[in-house]
Amino acid sequence: MRFLTLAIFLLFSLVAAESQEDIYFRALKAEEAGDISLALKTFEEALAVPGPYTAEIQEIIDSYKDAMGSSDGESSEDSAASPWEFHAYGNAGYVHLNYTKDDSTSENGNGFSTSMTFSLDYDSDDRLHSFELNLSGDLFIDKEDMPSLDTSAWEASIGLEYSLVGKSFMLDVGSNMNVSEEDGWTPDFYLWAEKYFARINKQKIGLALSAYENLDGPLSVNTYVSWRRFVKYGWKGAVYVGGRFEADSIKTFEYWLKWMGPSLRPSFSYRFKTEITLNVKANLFYGFVVDGPSAVYEKVKKFSASWGTSVSWKPTYVGVVLGLDQFYRSYSIPSGYEIDYPEKSTFTEFKASVLWDI
Repeated sequence: MRFLTLAIFLLFSLVAAESQEDIYFRALKAEEAGDISLALKTFEEALAVPGPYTAEIQEIIDSYKDAMGSSDGESSEDSAASPWEFHAYGNAGYVHLNYTKDDSTSENGNGFSTSMTFSLDYDSDDRLHSFELNLSGDLFIDKEDMPSLDTSAWEASIGLEYSLVGKSFMLDVGSNMNVSEEDGWTPDFYLWAEKYFARINKQKIGLALSAYENLDGPLSVNTYVSWRRFVKYGWKGAVYVGGRFEADSIKTFEYWLKWMGPSLRPSFSYRFKTEITLNVKANLFYGFVVDGPSAVYEKVKKFSASWGTSVSWKPTYVGVVLGLDQFYRSYSIPSGYEIDYPEKSTFTEFKASVLWDI
């Protein structure tokens, strides 16, 4: 009986214990959040657990200690004994805007953008909790050159966010209070939840749910099958395939249309050991009207897409990034229906920014 009890206890310990890969994943997520001291501490925790990534993790730890000037005998535990970590990071830069509609009108504008995030992290062994305060602002210096967008001369946002990362799940919830010259105060809310059900080497497969609502604007709910590949150096990526429900308005219609259709969100990046990172991403949605004021609107279809690419270099606590993002939307309008709205529109942003963290 005592032998059986011991056997059950050992079996439970093996099942419940985090693998090296689980801890490695938490360390990478801490690094993505910009919390270098917590990332190093978690990498060292992963190194203490036998697994297939021991050599790779040791190389990461050595590179960190070389950059920080640490001696071989110094451990991150000496400077990060507390499970609490404070971190701050931000960016500031120039933005160039271009808007085109129906391949006939083209408008250009310029501005400046900045953001700052203050994060308080708590590491509870197998889970990482993060509490964030986000501040951001945009200033457009020639809004009169983009009358089609009715752009505010300035806009700002303050947000609160909580995220939780475990060995087989992620949760992110938050809210922003946005204010602008034209629209006044407009709050929004968002949620992202992801659960992993299968793991193959450095890859995880699972299900994801996301939701977004702006009380004065659009609403969306997405369900996905997810695939992720996580590494520190080399290429990593994520692909989400599923369906989306959207509710938005078209100005001339003067009411809300509800859409449903397939959605695809891929993103990939490659990080060199020189700390240069290349990123590409996309977010695609093809929607069919599922609710409108009459049957004619059931024939309306929408394709919305965003894609972008960026290159960044951040060898220390300061870095730079160049990025290009484009947002495209087209409507398939029923024949014979008169509507004063662009059937195709494209919005492009070019950004050049300085990054920093503390």
